[in-house]
Amino acid sequence: MTHDLEVLDRSVLGSSGAMLHVRHTPVDADKPSLLIALPFGVPADVARPAFDKFGPNFNVATWESRYVLNTAQEFSGDEKLMPSEHVGDMLNILHALDIDSCRLIGYCSGAGISLVAASRHPDVFKELILVNGEFQLFRRGHASTDYQRSIDTFLPVVATGREQAGFIFSKMAEISKASRAGGEQSELEQQINLPFSQEEYLFRYAKNYMAYRDFDALEAASDVRQNTFIVTGRMDVHSSMENSEAVGGRIAAATTFVDDAGDHYEFCRAGSATLEAIDAYLAR
Repeated sequence: MTHDLEVLDRSVLGSSGAMLHVRHTPVDADKPSLLIALPFGVPADVARPAFDKFGPNFNVATWESRYVLNTAQEFSGDEKLMPSEHVGDMLNILHALDIDSCRLIGYCSGAGISLVAASRHPDVFKELILVNGEFQLFRRGHASTDYQRSIDTFLPVVATGREQAGFIFSKMAEISKASRAGGEQSELEQQINLPFSQEEYLFRYAKNYMAYRDFDALEAASDVRQNTFIVTGRMDVHSSMENSEAVGGRIAAATTFVDDAGDHYEFCRAGSATLEAIDAYLAR
């Protein structure tokens, strides 16, 4: 598939020393801006359908979360990875692009970070779109998926050290090979699952997960005053639709769109009902 939209890559220094891979359209001062917070550890490439959809009318930018995929940068495991650090990264990115304020799309775990950002910086993040949010609400008595429970079982073990990460990575590779029975992952699946494709990625991802898992999404949502669009899919087996609805219930100015046939990856698919719904919301 060819793309006519110009997209640039650059490195930006994050809020506490992390180098960030940032992808953005050329900034036009006459256009409004849109920042996309992707899930932890996925490459910026997954946002290409969103860039193509929104780029004609917005300055669009995204970034790859700190440390996970950037193995050129040393990682001891003691680095700052709390949600507040990711929010600081977002502010640094906007400053580097000379953008004063923007609309904010948060996808999966990026939705949780976006909640924190919007609640703390309403002057910067003027409007909020939360897509298939991973809000960790199952830890507070809300519904959970099998995927969430599985992740929450093995990632704390991975985070204890590289030796454990290596052991679990080898077991995951054996299980994956057996379950595929010779079948190959799609390009999108490979991109989304990149944190699980290398031992070092997995360790860094687990450390990031441990810094994220205890934040209170409902408390952050209660502090959000911006107009908010909640997007979820009835077929999402990764993040619970009930969790998205619970967060939306805490935001005073929230509306919800449910993609009845949508799974967790609709935001990454060109022409999806999810992208169409977001585009209609932005154009209203």
